[in-house]
Amino acid sequence: MSVYLIPCPIEEGRMEDLPDATLSILHSLTHFVVERAKTARHFIKNSGHPSPISTLHIIEIGDLNLDWKSEVSCWINDDIPFGIISEAGCPGIADPGAEIVAMAHKAKKRVKPLVGPSSIFLALISGGLNGQKFSFNGYLPNKKNELTPVLKKLEKEALTGHTQIFMETPYRNSFILEAICSSLHENTILCVACDITGDNENIISQSIKYWKTADYSIYHKKPCVYILGIFS
Repeated sequence: MSVYLIPCPIEEGRMEDLPDATLSILHSLTHFVVERAKTARHFIKNSGHPSPISTLHIIEIGDLNLDWKSEVSCWINDDIPFGIISEAGCPGIADPGAEIVAMAHKAKKRVKPLVGPSSIFLALISGGLNGQKFSFNGYLPNKKNELTPVLKKLEKEALTGHTQIFMETPYRNSFILEAICSSLHENTILCVACDITGDNENIISQSIKYWKTADYSIYHKKPCVYILGIFS
C-alpha cells in the first residue's frame, strides 16, 4: 500500500507538464484526498482517467461534511492506496498535504512522491540566485507597516547568500513590488517569476534599482513567486 503525492499542472490543462509515469499511477488510483474537490475532479477527468469521475472516492481536506481524517485513517488501515492532490503544483509545498503524509508515516506506510512541476522550485532554478541555501517564507504580512520590517529581515538574510523565496496573491502584486522597492537597498537582487509554465511566462532577475522603474501592470492578477538574493 502506498500514499502517492501527485503533482498537477500549474497552468490549468497543461497535461504535457506531467510525465507518463505520473499519469499512469494517477489512472491506477480510485481514492484521492484533495485540496478542492471541484478542481481535482476537473484535473483527473482531463488527465484521461479510465474510470467515471462519479465512481471515484474524493475527500476534500477540511471537508466540514464529514470527519475526513477518520475517513483517511480507514483507507490507511485498510491498505487502500490513494493520491494527494493540491490546487496546483506539488502537494505539501505551500499547499496542504503534509498532515496526511505524516499520518501515513505514523502507520508505517510507504509514501511515494511523483514527478511534476512546482512553481517555487522552477522559480528558484531560473532566478540565478543561490540554490544551495534558501528558505521559503510563504505569504508575507499584508499590511505595509508589518511588511516592511519582514522584508528588511529577509533582505539581511539574502545578502549573506541565503536566498529568500515568498509569494503573494495575484491581485496584490503591485502592492508587494512597491513595498519591496521602497524598503530595500537598490543593489539587492529581486527575481519575479510570473505565470510559470503558462503562455505569458515572464521571469526577470534584476536589482531593486531596475524594479523601481519597471511596469508592474504586466503582473496584474498573474501568479508570481518572489525571490531575494545576490548574484554569485
